[in-house]
Amino acid sequence: MSGVIGYYSNNEQNIYTWDTLTSDGETDALKVNATHFTFVDKIVGSNVTVTHQGSLNCTDWFDLEAHSHNASGVDRHTYSNTPLLYVRCSVSSIGAGESFTGSVMCN
Repeated sequence: MSGVIGYYSNNEQNIYTWDTLTSDGETDALKVNATHFTFVDKIVGSNVTVTHQGSLNCTDWFDLEAHSHNASGVDRHTYSNTPLLYVRCSVSSIGAGESFTGSVMCN
């Protein structure tokens, strides 16, 4: 699990980027101190599904939303008034030569 983000008055310190995934799996859990989240998904390839997840205890995870990406690109997904203690991304359908890089900003 990575460090805590979300309580800094400087927004640049409230951004975290996970390591790139090149196969199906989950990013590391990130402990957060926030209620507003913006996830940024960078996809290389097509047909990659990303599910943003939250947890209150870093054990039991629930889906915030799932997104199917049909082409390479970058997009964002925002969740407001959602108190969480941990976030992560779960990725499926990554094929050869495809990848997912995710970031989150919270406050």
